[in-house]
Amino acid sequence: MSFIIYILIFLLVLGLVVLVHEFGHFVFAKRAGILCHEFSIGMGPALYKIKKNETVYAIRAIPLGGYVAMAGEDPETEKIKKGQVVYLQMENAQVKKIYLYKPQLSNVTYAKIINYDLYGKDNKNLFIEYVDLDGTTHHVTVNRDAYYQIDEKNELQIAPFDRCFESKPWLSRFMAVIAGALFNFILATIIFLIINLVTGVPVSDPIIADVSNNSPAALSGLQKGDKIISIKMQDKVTTIHKWSDISKAMDYYVSGDITITVLRNNQEYQYTLSPEIYIGTIGIGSGSYLESTKIGYIQANSNADKAGLKVGDVIKRISGTLNEDENTEIIEKGTVINETNLTNWDDLNKVFSKFYLAEKITIVVDRDGVEKTITVQAIKAIESKNVSSPTIGIIQGTEHNLFKAIGKGFTDTFEVIGSVFATLGLLFGDRNVGVGDLSGPVGIYDMTKTFAMAGFTSLLFWIGFISANIGFVNLLPLPALDGGRLIFLLIEGIARKPINRKVEGYIHTVGFILFMLLFLYVTFNDIIRIRG
Repeated sequence: MSFIIYILIFLLVLGLVVLVHEFGHFVFAKRAGILCHEFSIGMGPALYKIKKNETVYAIRAIPLGGYVAMAGEDPETEKIKKGQVVYLQMENAQVKKIYLYKPQLSNVTYAKIINYDLYGKDNKNLFIEYVDLDGTTHHVTVNRDAYYQIDEKNELQIAPFDRCFESKPWLSRFMAVIAGALFNFILATIIFLIINLVTGVPVSDPIIADVSNNSPAALSGLQKGDKIISIKMQDKVTTIHKWSDISKAMDYYVSGDITITVLRNNQEYQYTLSPEIYIGTIGIGSGSYLESTKIGYIQANSNADKAGLKVGDVIKRISGTLNEDENTEIIEKGTVINETNLTNWDDLNKVFSKFYLAEKITIVVDRDGVEKTITVQAIKAIESKNVSSPTIGIIQGTEHNLFKAIGKGFTDTFEVIGSVFATLGLLFGDRNVGVGDLSGPVGIYDMTKTFAMAGFTSLLFWIGFISANIGFVNLLPLPALDGGRLIFLLIEGIARKPINRKVEGYIHTVGFILFMLLFLYVTFNDIIRIRG
């Protein structure tokens, strides 16, 4: 696929998630009777817009975020003031349009405003009191559906109190704010449900559904249908009751052989094997070449792939300078690694595990008899144990069951939300993790490309993952986010008194500016990280 295709996929993924989020706000705002001036996908200048009934639907140039402009959210809703000259267009003895400039029309009236009420709280009539060119004073009513004509291309419907956000019952406003995140969670759950229906729900029993060709499991003699009952490594035996126990046991793998005991035809058999090694920080794996230093696998679109490493390359030397681990008393920054004594993947794993704080790694390989030097930017693993993972080549079983797929859809969504909690925990609790490790639009694009290359199901999972993430992040109690608005609503609910709209507006404005600065910083870091 070309760059343009990946850009289009990225825009579709982000656009769908944003559309669903804003649609949640829109549905509950309309249901409450709130006037919605605009439903926009994207920010900045409008590329396309169309008006239907009282709402403008727009697609804007910057494909990041979106908004539903609800009447009353902006504390400065009125566009006129006393002493201002406007031009009034009348219909059935009522003001239908208020021109903020002098239009080239004959059926408008010059009006220098003396007094007005375009808010109409407590069901009061809307009116404008003005002086015409002859100095005569007039008092006219204003249609509750009247418009401001801001310039020749832009108009804005006036927002009487009964159509504003603040006029609605507390629960209606609460739902209009929280509905964006709820719709994101619903989208994620539906997507995970579909994936589970198509691919099947993982079976919890530790029964091998299949064995990968030429994998350690296949070479050792493990077979489809074997039930794993225990795993032994480093003299520690782990009893296996369910499939997840296998992953937990493998988390403790360091090196060497492991012994797997299985039940086959009511008889126990033991098999000894050496797991393959996958270095996740750069995206390479041993495949079946454990006893050499040959690369047997490269993850598509990984940093190793981008840097130019190839399957079949034989690693001769690994070098680089370590970054500082701020969670230890030992200052490792500046420590130079230059390892040439490499005979197998156990050696490689030990060396690569030293680079876990996003260092640049220089790798010398033998490719068809010619030495090549390649520098790879590793991604941060936070701890050395997270650099690599062992695989043995067994496949978990699945079953196609609608009710279990529904349950798994909810479970998957909660797991994604849980991963965001874990990320926040690292962000505030681990000194090796900071704002610079967050990903913005450029990072999301790069991940979207990776999932798109892996196939439609993987891309679908990514959409669900992003949707659940955006839903949760929007609920964080921060200004300019939905969570910040919910905090003000909760304060109002407790105090039985609304917060001053101007004060709330200023707080959200400051929050928005800070988020834009964070956005620029994260985007810059994404570009540096991806370019290596």
